Parts: sequence; C-alpha cells; structure tokens
Amino acid sequence: MPRALLTLVLCLLPSVLLADSLDGHYLTTLDGQPAEMHLRSQGQQVTGEYVEGGRLRLQISGSFDGQLLSAQISEAQSGQLIANMNATYANGVLNTHIAARNPTTGATLERKALFHRQNLSAAATTPSSNPSSNATRDPALIGTWVHEKIINSGGGSFASMTTQMILQLSDDGSVAQWTRSVAGGADWNYDSPGELQYSGRWQSNNGLLEVQMQGRSDYQPAAYYRFSDQYLVTESNTGKLIWQRRQ
Repeated sequence: MPRALLTLVLCLLPSVLLADSLDGHYLTTLDGQPAEMHLRSQGQQVTGEYVEGGRLRLQISGSFDGQLLSAQISEAQSGQLIANMNATYANGVLNTHIAARNPTTGATLERKALFHRQNLSAAATTPSSNPSSNATRDPALIGTWVHEKIINSGGGSFASMTTQMILQLSDDGSVAQWTRSVAGGADWNYDSPGELQYSGRWQSNNGLLEVQMQGRSDYQPAAYYRFSDQYLVTESNTGKLIWQRRQ
C-alpha cells in the first residue's frame, strides 16, 4: 500500500470506529414517559435528535471521545439551549446525566438514565421469545438477591422502617421480584407480606440483564450490572442499587 494511502487510512480509522460504536437508536423511560435518542457521529462530532413522550423533539450536538459523550440539547428552531448532557458509553449503553435549566425560574432539573442501543444486533432489533444466540445466563447472577433501604425517625418516639426488594434469578431462566416492608417502634411493629412486582424469564448479555415479562414475547433491558466484592450493583433509569446475596 502506498505510504500516502496508508496515512489516509490511519487517519480515518478512529472516525470509523467511533461511528460504529456510538451511532444508533437508544431507548429508556424517564418519569414514566418513553424517551429516545438518535445519534450520528462523524469523527468526534456527534449530532442527533432527542425525543420524549413522542411529542417533544430537540436537537443534540456534542463530541464523543470513545467513552465520554458531552453534548447540548437545544430547540431545533430557535437554537435555545435546553439542557447539558454527559454520558459514558459501554456495551451499547449510555449512562447519562442530564441537567436542564428552566429559563424562567432558573431552577435546574437533573436526571440520570440508562439509554440502551437498539441496533446492536438482530437480537436487539427483532423481538424474540427465545434468548439470542449471543445471550447467556451469567452463573454469578443465579441466586436470591436482597436490596434494603432503612429509614429511622428521630425524636422521643423512635421508629424504624426497612423496605426490602428481593430478586430471585433461577438457573432454569425464571425470574421474580418482590417487595416487603418491616417497621417497628417502642411498642408496635409491622411486617407486610411480600408483594410480587413481576415474574418472567431472564438472560444476560455483556453485563446487561434482560427480562422477558410474564405474558410478553420479547426480552427488554432491565439493568446494567457489575459485581463489587460480594455485592451485585445494578444501574437503570431508576438509579443505582446495591444487592447482597441471601444465604
């Protein structure tokens, strides 16, 4: 290959890799409303569209260095800045932090969400009742996991309330999650029966936990996960949760 052509290829290669790793259609849920981003990149420059609730449509412009996306979200016609967005990218997931400022009151609204890319593979774009060929069930996830939130009241009448989320991931591919509350004070106590939140099937794919709800035919992204010592850490549009394995 001539030296001039080789130099041109080496210069273009980073741009090609960035486009392949970021470009696509991303989905999540914010405040109960569907939200999506359509991103396109040329070199480190990123443009696209942000859509919320199927009605609000805004423009995205920013830069991406292969891991960190820094962008602005603006009105398409006026160009008025609506929000700043920073996001880290890994395995088809954008872990975003969006800070929007009300131009009238000056108040700032901050939201965090995981946007999942929908065009990673045919399995991600085509609903299926079976796990994709690339998907597995991570054996480290199998078991019963508990996330606890404890609230204590001060003052003369001390009371404590513990809310548990119980996640059961079975080796046969079934999944179920419950909530349970326990509360008590000096002369009273309360123990609620467990309430089933959902059940269905589960699979994992490159650090992403996917769930097929009972009665549905497709797997949907549930949370991005990792392990920290003996704990399971999950991140989704509802935030970060730390789980401990129940013995």
